[in-house]
Amino acid sequence: MTSEAGPLMAFTLFCDDLRQEAGGKLSAMGIYHGVMAIPAQGVLLPKLVAWTVFKLPVSQMGAAATVLLQDKDRVISSATLDFAQSEQLAVNGLSADPTDKLAMLNIPFELTPFQAQVGMEIRVVFESPNFHYESDVLHIIKAA
Repeated sequence: MTSEAGPLMAFTLFCDDLRQEAGGKLSAMGIYHGVMAIPAQGVLLPKLVAWTVFKLPVSQMGAAATVLLQDKDRVISSATLDFAQSEQLAVNGLSADPTDKLAMLNIPFELTPFQAQVGMEIRVVFESPNFHYESDVLHIIKAA
């Protein structure tokens, strides 16, 4: 991860599903630890989720950001986040000082279905005016 005024915390989990529980908790099902082993050269999976979480000062977020899901340099999916329109940021500020409020961003990327291919290297890339984040890579390999 690189940054000029980077997040205080950032991580990405790759998993089969992300579920909302009673009480607002999130549960990740089928978490991959850097490697997904598939039984054939290509397998159609019901879903792949890349769940990225950031904790950062609201003042450093800028008005918008771009989130990419990539296989090496090929963009699989992308989204633009418009922070200027988000009322939730004011609600989720964690600091009493308005110039130092922290925001917790949960960004789940769901690919439904997901065509897994041996040799893929999946990562999340987050770009905003103030920082750049790249997740660790999920390597897709052929099961032994």
